[in-house]
Parts: sequence; structure tokens; C-alpha cells
Amino acid sequence: MRHKQLTLLLATATIGLGLAFAASPVAEASPRFTVQNDSDKKVYVAIYTGADSVCSLAEKTKNASPGETDTYGCTGQGKGQCKVVFTAGSKDICKDLNNTCSNDVAKIKDGSTVVITKSGDKFSCALIKD
Repeated sequence: MRHKQLTLLLATATIGLGLAFAASPVAEASPRFTVQNDSDKKVYVAIYTGADSVCSLAEKTKNASPGETDTYGCTGQGKGQCKVVFTAGSKDICKDLNNTCSNDVAKIKDGSTVVITKSGDKFSCALIKD
């Protein structure tokens, strides 16, 4: 009888652990966001981890080609966000989205889309949360 009780206890514990891992927020671990580049210029995207408090070394850099839409991600570190800098040519753009790391970097929440447009020499950026 003890063997059956031990087996039942182990099975219950295993199922409980499996459910706990399955219920953990995957989006928090690896947040993803979309960049919709509606401008005629290539936009460079420097991506920092979600919990990077100084934003001194980008985790990765990507290129958003003109007229293209791409999805990127980062190591969220439990924050459900990536920290991002957008650059076109040699100048930072989307500065109106900046709200962290000395106001030089944008926090982009998991599932968000950044739409970049250009009129003349001026870039405009809109953050849309899905």
C-alpha cells in the first residue's frame, strides 16, 4: 500500500510542477515587438535586455529595411519589455518614445508595434500596443 501512495504522491508532484511551468508567462521571458518601417530609409534598431538599467551595451542590433515590417525580441529578464534605440543614418529617431536610461531609450512592451514614417527630413514614430 505504501508503494502506491508514494507513486501517487510523486505523480501528483510531477503534474503540479509541469502545470506551474506551463502557466509561467513565456512573454515575460522573451518579449517580442514589431517595427513597421513606412519610411524610405533603413532604420537601425539597437535592442537592450528588459532589465538593463544603464543601456550601455546592446544585446543585439537589427536593420528595419524601408517599407518592411519585422518582428524582434530580447531577453526580457521578467520585465515583459525590451529597451530600444532607433537610428536612421547617424541620428537617433523616435526620441518621443524615449522614457528610460537617461531618456535616451524607449521601453517597448511585449506585443507592441512601432510604426515609423517620414515626411521630408522628419521622422515620426507611433507606439501601438496590441
